[in-house]
Amino acid sequence: MGYLRRFATGAWSLVVGLKVTANHLFRRRVTLFYPHELPDASHWGGPIELVTFPATGTHDCIACNACVRVCPSDCFTVEGKRPEGAKKMRATKFLIDFSTCSLCGLCIDVCPTDTLQYSQRYDEAFYTRNETFNDLLAPFGEDPTFAGKPT
Repeated sequence: MGYLRRFATGAWSLVVGLKVTANHLFRRRVTLFYPHELPDASHWGGPIELVTFPATGTHDCIACNACVRVCPSDCFTVEGKRPEGAKKMRATKFLIDFSTCSLCGLCIDVCPTDTLQYSQRYDEAFYTRNETFNDLLAPFGEDPTFAGKPT
């Protein structure tokens, strides 16, 4: 009798397993064939970047160091100087170490000029630690407020 009971239990287990497999067989696919299909990165935050404002064509970082003070990972290095005749400072150096950044978003929340945002980049793999240091001012080139003036 024990043999028949074990056989029936095993057969029932097989039927339940096949039912689960059949249910998943006809569901919508959730995986992507990367790199042939690229993910939609609009619903999550990638690495931090500076916002380009259309009116000025550049960022609006005033080097207030609020992001440096609030960051729990201590991954920011921000330096700035005041251009001649200007009331606000401008960032001259803005580095982030993405090997320590936890993407918590506190820097975005505390920025008084709303010049920080999450990017839509998703493929940020690096082979050396030095590659994780990103200069966020590099895409903007030379700052027009300091152009032609010695720094």
